[in-house]
Amino acid sequence: MVILLLALLSGVVLQTQISARMTLRAGDESQSRLSLRAAALDAAWGALHNGMKAGSAQLEYQAFDNQLPSGVKTRTTLQGIPRESLPRPLQRPDVPMFGQFFSVTSKSTTGTRSALARGLCCRLPTGDVRILAWLESP
Repeated sequence: MVILLLALLSGVVLQTQISARMTLRAGDESQSRLSLRAAALDAAWGALHNGMKAGSAQLEYQAFDNQLPSGVKTRTTLQGIPRESLPRPLQRPDVPMFGQFFSVTSKSTTGTRSALARGLCCRLPTGDVRILAWLESP
């Protein structure tokens, strides 16, 4: 009877340990995904700030590479695009958007995991940047 009780008790303890490990693994994966998304977003904003600081009349292809102290590597590209290649609703002449359009793509990687952030932005003649569309994917 004592042996059966010990076997039952050890089964409960083993189940608890397995459940705790699964919870910790899911938490680590979630934390890793969040840090990659945050790195991609920070790199995109940094590239927007640096690219806009140049103040060039035509925004050519620009790439910004960065590595965080945590080991996360990011690569962000800014690409100027003509109004004709924008989505149809933004091509209409009655849409009150003036300025320069460009796309932002930021990718962060660490090990085998990566995150991607993409955006469509417009730099107004006043120097302000307006985000027209933004997409993040883990």
